[in-house]
Amino acid sequence: MTEQHWVYLVDPDWRGGPDGGEPPATAVTGGWLVEADGRIGAFHPNPDYLPAGPDSPTDPVDAALRRLDEGLLDAEAFFAVLRTGILGLAVDQSEEPVVAPAPDDVPSLLITTAPAHRPRVGAAGWRAVSLTELALLLTEYQVDLLINPGAPASLRLHGAAVVRAAG
Repeated sequence: MTEQHWVYLVDPDWRGGPDGGEPPATAVTGGWLVEADGRIGAFHPNPDYLPAGPDSPTDPVDAALRRLDEGLLDAEAFFAVLRTGILGLAVDQSEEPVVAPAPDDVPSLLITTAPAHRPRVGAAGWRAVSLTELALLLTEYQVDLLINPGAPASLRLHGAAVVRAAG
């Protein structure tokens, strides 16, 4: 390889037109930047992606979360996928992280795995963060982490477990 390129992930439910052309931007969940030396970067969700249906995962972390929820993935494998993502942290008007109660009333930072999940969260804004950055915030705020609030697959993780996984 001599230059960077992108590898895109297309919604598995997207069906091409009769000409077999490329999918529209709204059918592309996101992609990974592949460096010239072959290294693969973090997954970048596509803000224009529109899931083909309610069962369409929005990104690899959402897909892993659904598999975890179904008992088809263990926690170690889920955290391995979570470490590869760029996540959206809900922030207030002052750009400070939003701490809100999870469905079980435990104070939590709110994150989404892709922009498609954001309309369900009443946040003033969003900041892109890695799992390492989240671990620092969880340590500072001493709260848990709520992933994709209100989504078909949503999960509250103990802050300490996320900090260990980010290790």
